[in-house]
Amino acid sequence: MSAHAISRPRLIAALETETPLTLVRSASGSGKTTALVDWATATASRVVWLTVTPALATSDSLARALLRVLPRADRTDDFDRDDSWGTVAVRLRSAGGPLVVVLDDAAAVDREGVFALCRAVATTPLARLIVATNRPSPFDSEGLDLVIDTTLLAPEDLMFDTDEIRRALDVDDDTAIATREATGGFPALIRALALRGAGTDEASLRAATTVIEDYLQDRLAECAFDPQALQGLLRISITDSVDLPLAVALTGDSEIAKALDQAEKFGFGRWAADGRSAFALTPLTRGMLRRELRRTSPQEIPQLRRVAAEGAVRRDMPLEGLRLAVEGDDLRLATHVTMSGWNRLLHRDRNAVVELLGDVPVARLKQEPLVAMLIGMCLKPNRLRRQRGLQLLRMAVTAANARRTTLSATERIFIWAAESASLRAIGRPERAAQVAARSLALFHETPESQWQQYARDMPLLCTHLGISLYYGGQQDDAIHLWEQATALAAAHGSTNAFHGICLLAGVHALNGDLPEVRHYVALIRDGDWNPALLDSYRGTFFHVAEAMLAVEDGDVAEAKRHIRFFEPYRATSEHWTTMASVEAWVALHDGDAAAGLERLESFARLRGKEAGAPHVRQALSRPRVLLHLALGDVAAARSTVQRDAVPDRFGTVLKRARLALIDGRAADVVRLLGQTRLRPSSARERAEAAAVHSAALHRVSPAAAQPSSEALSVQLTDRELTTPLALLGAEDFGTVRADLDPTGRATLRLRSALPSFATRPRLSSREQIVLRALTSGATLPAIADELRVSQNTLKTQLRSIYRKLGAHNRTEAMEQAARHGLLPE
Repeated sequence: MSAHAISRPRLIAALETETPLTLVRSASGSGKTTALVDWATATASRVVWLTVTPALATSDSLARALLRVLPRADRTDDFDRDDSWGTVAVRLRSAGGPLVVVLDDAAAVDREGVFALCRAVATTPLARLIVATNRPSPFDSEGLDLVIDTTLLAPEDLMFDTDEIRRALDVDDDTAIATREATGGFPALIRALALRGAGTDEASLRAATTVIEDYLQDRLAECAFDPQALQGLLRISITDSVDLPLAVALTGDSEIAKALDQAEKFGFGRWAADGRSAFALTPLTRGMLRRELRRTSPQEIPQLRRVAAEGAVRRDMPLEGLRLAVEGDDLRLATHVTMSGWNRLLHRDRNAVVELLGDVPVARLKQEPLVAMLIGMCLKPNRLRRQRGLQLLRMAVTAANARRTTLSATERIFIWAAESASLRAIGRPERAAQVAARSLALFHETPESQWQQYARDMPLLCTHLGISLYYGGQQDDAIHLWEQATALAAAHGSTNAFHGICLLAGVHALNGDLPEVRHYVALIRDGDWNPALLDSYRGTFFHVAEAMLAVEDGDVAEAKRHIRFFEPYRATSEHWTTMASVEAWVALHDGDAAAGLERLESFARLRGKEAGAPHVRQALSRPRVLLHLALGDVAAARSTVQRDAVPDRFGTVLKRARLALIDGRAADVVRLLGQTRLRPSSARERAEAAAVHSAALHRVSPAAAQPSSEALSVQLTDRELTTPLALLGAEDFGTVRADLDPTGRATLRLRSALPSFATRPRLSSREQIVLRALTSGATLPAIADELRVSQNTLKTQLRSIYRKLGAHNRTEAMEQAARHGLLPE
């Protein structure tokens, strides 16, 4: 071993293991042999060392070579030529103590020899095997781990870390860090720098660079690449990594894999650990080759960048494609990459996009508004750079809205989709829906040939347009668009259907269409999706669907399991009102309305001012009303309806009818539900309204309620719903349930989610008019005149009101009426 070798205790410790096989795999020059010799001088084990040559590559020749170096068991020991591996095993077992066999340069050993050796070592408790290879070999074979337990020292394990560089070169921490970044910690380079001597001054750094370049040039000469292969490596250096199709596209050489194998063997790069999915040159080699490419073939570089960018997009690496475009100052290419990888750039690579494009001058970005929109979207969450982000967003939107524009239809579709998402995020859902509708209209007008190359991202883009339509109140259009998006994704073999399927499942669950929910949930459960998707933003509505299904099936514990997913996203998700509503729904049917209401209000407090927006209060009015009613607080429920419910919604009519039923005003319930011009917006609303209507008719005439109960039964069966009955007060629940299931055999709910309201004071319609008049504060004579009755008649009506409320005077009557929720809306 060279006197200039650098000892590394970290590797000595890694090699001193009890695992039967330690595989050290890395390129030539990465210090494998040095590390093994360093370990061998320190270990207490007996070491048998064999450097594999081509003559020892076969199973028989390897066994014979081992028998020449392994200690003999005794004088009578002589190897059996018919069973040489059996003799190897005997010698290993008779070693008399810990024995380690080291095979250096072992990549050439054939598969038969590898398995025979490993079987021999695996049956010997005190023997171990350490193998060093410079490339993948039979020692990496699938199935070998069934023969022998293996520890892998990968290439990155052999690289010098910052502390080792600091000690080897005797430099300070900053210089060690800079050297690590420049060399990748490649051992042969660190050794070369140690021999040359490294300092912190500029001249020393230049000398270090020269050493690195000289070393790499020598290694290239040693490899003896043929001219075509070397030219191929030059072209591949245009990008950070390649898969085999991209390598062939860049080089035009169908045999380029052989050159890459040779490059790996000599330490210029390596294939990914999972096989040949990707090949990356080392940073040092790539830098040297790029400089040579710029010197010898500058005219080829723009085309090579475009080919590499297309390859990056195909491999789901749009950030690399964007880097290539920016490196060549080709913002037109950047626009193409942006449309090809919009969602990944915006969500996965947001910070890297800002670092890459954040300082591009606005004057340049005006030429490519979609790139400006991407940067603006990425900068918007950054408080310090938010204003620049908004400036870029406005610039892009203005360009898209201009009557005369050079933007393509596809670019305008993307820009409007991004604008819609931004409007949604700042709490302007109606405006977001308008912009989404404009983008969608242009999408439908644009021939598929114009956006075909971006078909991969189109399903997600349409999905987000659908979200804007949904929160803007255009639910039917949103559902139709999600169906289109999932079909488009399936047609192009894309996993981007996942988000749309989740949304369809969740919204159908909220609407009470359980057959459809079960269909879409099954697609998620049975699909070959990335498991990480289920616990991501895209999976939110899948958990909504599962929780709602579980509640309908009476499995509240399962519903609770799914709503726990919401926890990490409470402060950030745009779907928070849906999440809060579903949490409240689960608490309601778990019989824990108090905790559900507190959870709901804490959710609202967490979101701050956002929770006070009218559309938010409207979205949360239903769960608030139901939780208040479950707690018996009719006054709070009535106040919520009066303050937050939107007048021109059937849901508001249903809330008022529910309160009228609790007040005992059955006729008003029938009038409210029967005379409104508004129609239910979902199967759930329709079934809940039918349940309230049936309960009201039962109070008037059980016979009159029969048709209504039959219609309710059909709706519950068709939509597989059980919860609409549970939203009736206890007495009404019992009456309607008995009507629907006289035998008690149906799978209907056994109890109501609401308490009994039978002990609540019930005033006649005339008494309610008088009570309303009392709230004005007018004198009794004035009230009598207003109601056109005598003062004696008014006093009689007041005595009846006081008796029902348990009050002695006007003030107490008002207090009791407020407590029971009897004051007028």
